[in-house]
Parts: sequence; structure tokens; C-alpha cells
Amino acid sequence: MRVRRHPGNIRRMLASRLKRVAALKPVLIATLAEVGKVCGKPSCRCRRGFKHRAWQLTYFDQGKTHALYVPVDFTEEVRSWIEEYHKLKRLLREISQLCLMLVRSHVQERRRRRGRS
Repeated sequence: MRVRRHPGNIRRMLASRLKRVAALKPVLIATLAEVGKVCGKPSCRCRRGFKHRAWQLTYFDQGKTHALYVPVDFTEEVRSWIEEYHKLKRLLREISQLCLMLVRSHVQERRRRRGRS
């Protein structure tokens, strides 16, 4: 991220990022994966290798990995929640970088002032 080092510019960019933090959608920290399932019918094509599509949600809870079946008609909504998490994560990374830049510019300004007196 290229930003002019002036504290006013950094504070303005930081304020705009902080306004965007409020999530409009639900946020889900998980992974959605497509898996192949075999049904119980002996004559079904899934027995010959053409498995049925299913979606599985993988998430961590208290240090353990859990998996959860997601119905096919609900996958797009769950996928949007996961994407919202990724957007929020990128935004928080930008906010953190701007805060670091603000601290660095403050330190440089103090050094500059100390050198003049």
C-alpha cells in the first residue's frame, strides 16, 4: 500500500477503513469444500464411481477441527459469509499497516523536531 507519509493522510485513510469494518453480512471463519458421497442404493451410478456432489464446512472450535454438512441450496449463502470474513481480514490488515505507519511518522516527526531545537 502506497501512502504519503503525512500523518493527516494516514489518519484520513485509517478513518475510512474503520468505517468499513462494520460487517453487513454474517461472518464465518471456515472452509467450504466439495466432497463426493455414495448413497445407499445398490443400483445407483455413485457405486460405479460417479459420486453425488455434497458440500462440507470445516471449522475449528476449541482447538479441534469439525466438519458439517451444508445443503446444496444453502452453499451460496455460506460461501458469501466466508468471503465476508476474508474481506474483513484484508481490511483489518490494512488498518494495522496504517496504524504502524502512523506510529512511524510520529516518531520521525519527533526526531525531526528534536533536531531543530
